[in-house]
Amino acid sequence: MFKKSNNMARNVEVESGMRNHLAAGTSVKGDIITEGDIRIDGKVDGSVVSKGKLVIGQTGEVAGDIRCANATISGNAEGQITVSDMLDVQKTGKVNGEIVYGKLSVDPGAEIIGKVSIAGKVKDISASGTSGSQREEKSA
Repeated sequence: MFKKSNNMARNVEVESGMRNHLAAGTSVKGDIITEGDIRIDGKVDGSVVSKGKLVIGQTGEVAGDIRCANATISGNAEGQITVSDMLDVQKTGKVNGEIVYGKLSVDPGAEIIGKVSIAGKVKDISASGTSGSQREEKSA
């Protein structure tokens, strides 16, 4: 009985370690790299890299490059932003920079300034007789 509750406590610690939160009123100068999800309600002056989801809350600000699988932006983001899957810019979100995404959702009222492009795929077409050449494919 006691052994089971100890294991449960350890599992909660491991799972909670995969979610990170930078609270409002907190500032970080430097890069943040995480294996899990992260929510930013404070300020980051540096890059943010996440293998999971990045959420920038209404009070959140990131001035630097962003690379993640999914992102929801309700605050401010400035820099080169690369989101491999879904980028959601909500009505209070402001994004400024070069944006590359897999899928994009923009709410009315959101602000996007800069170059916006969908992630392209490089495909080897050597089987069709053009040995070694590559072509960039873009899907809408």
